[in-house]
Amino acid sequence: MSEVLPTPSSVMDRLGLLLEPFRDTDGLTLTELCRRTGFPRSSAHRMLLQLVRVGWMRRSGTTYHLGPKIVELGALAQAHDRIHSAALRSMYDLHRETGLAVHLTVLDDDQVVYLEKVSGAQFTDTTWAGQRRPAEDAVAGLALLARRDGTHPALTGSNGHSLVGGVVHGGECFRHAVAAFAAGDGEIAALSLAGPVEAISEDAVRRLRRAADHLETTLTA
Repeated sequence: MSEVLPTPSSVMDRLGLLLEPFRDTDGLTLTELCRRTGFPRSSAHRMLLQLVRVGWMRRSGTTYHLGPKIVELGALAQAHDRIHSAALRSMYDLHRETGLAVHLTVLDDDQVVYLEKVSGAQFTDTTWAGQRRPAEDAVAGLALLARRDGTHPALTGSNGHSLVGGVVHGGECFRHAVAAFAAGDGEIAALSLAGPVEAISEDAVRRLRRAADHLETTLTA
């Protein structure tokens, strides 16, 4: 039998636990939220009513969704993020020049957080802006860990600076090229390209590394 974790006592801890399941789903019922969080039904319902009232959640029938206010705050946080603001033009330039999907990630402890994704119809994967996952489970995460402490092995491109690895999506093998860089204020970030194996050319990797070097210079000046 799995151990039942104690319910957090502080308001912010309880709120964070209640919202966490919405990272990977569009909507949840009260029963589903209670099962995922361990909250008593009455407590979860009371918090949800309060969140609906202030616009952080919305209700459709018996299903709860993230509300317009929290979506607005998330968009503002992204727009005001200094790494995101500095990298956005470079990301669109890389996508236009290579036709590949471009990701911007940062390291948060031992997890990788996707700040932005620019892609087209040529390549789709299971990542999205705002996603958080263990760094060990993502090629970008491995590159960030390698930049941070040098203890994680990585395959390198011919320039010796960018991590390159293969990932399977929907039964097809795709390649990721990642260039990690110092982002100032003790933060580490990475730009990455993703697409079919044959599309990750030496020229694409060079363009990626130049963009990452430029961002490091800009953010650490």
